[in-house]
Amino acid sequence: MKMLPTALAVHIATRNTTLATALRITRQDGAVYAFTTHDIDDVVGGVTYLAKPGLAASDIIIAANAAVGNLQLTTLHDGSVFTTADVLGGRWRNAAFTIFRYNWASIGDGIDTLLSGTLGEFTLLRNSVTAELRDFRQYLQQSVGDASSKTCRARLGDARCKKDLTAFTYTGTVTSVTNEQTFADGGRTEAAQWFNEGEISFTAGDNNGLSAKIKTFGTGGQFTLAIPLILPVLVGDTYRAVAGCMKRVDEDCFAKFGNAVNFVGEPHRKGMNDLTAPPSIAVVA
Repeated sequence: MKMLPTALAVHIATRNTTLATALRITRQDGAVYAFTTHDIDDVVGGVTYLAKPGLAASDIIIAANAAVGNLQLTTLHDGSVFTTADVLGGRWRNAAFTIFRYNWASIGDGIDTLLSGTLGEFTLLRNSVTAELRDFRQYLQQSVGDASSKTCRARLGDARCKKDLTAFTYTGTVTSVTNEQTFADGGRTEAAQWFNEGEISFTAGDNNGLSAKIKTFGTGGQFTLAIPLILPVLVGDTYRAVAGCMKRVDEDCFAKFGNAVNFVGEPHRKGMNDLTAPPSIAVVA
């Protein structure tokens, strides 16, 4: 059962309310954005909620079953909050949000939380930006458990892999650029393919704070990303790169990382052809 703060419940019961709706978004980089439908800025819980820019949210629909509660948030595409570079660059990916009501005339009455979850898909138009807001029931629709696989199902360095990546994390500086997908660090001495399927995070430049998957790593320190970056990569940009794991038990988990004991897969299981092949008859002389 949902419980409201006593003072706020009393205020709502009067039916002559001074309620406003607030939205707080917390990105994974720690940046907090807060807005209110009130016509002036309000401070709630130590956070300043801005009256501008104007935000419009669709009606909140919450079903009694396990269906995900979705709504849409629309604002002007003026570059003040949701810039094209930040949206396409992934800065808003999986940002957490909370929507609540409060009494702007007596903020100390408490809040009525309406919905919490994470940001979903973005739609960028000429004059507006629309973001999908999904509540936490989206996680109930995700698969639970693992399917059998010959390659490892753990992510390098996670709780199942357990590998300490300190010795496999490298820093460097971009020395030449082909385009937003291919660039090089001439100071790299690692063997070709060392960073294949790894991750690179920029620590300076236009892409500072953004991460990308490395598709291939070649001689001469050339990185090729799986997807081109939105913002340009420039000579002098610094980065941090983690060696890649291609999920193979012998070449990667054993030989490269010395972590075969934590391999999460079934590399020696029989394939479908073996399982469905007709029996062979052994003839004994």
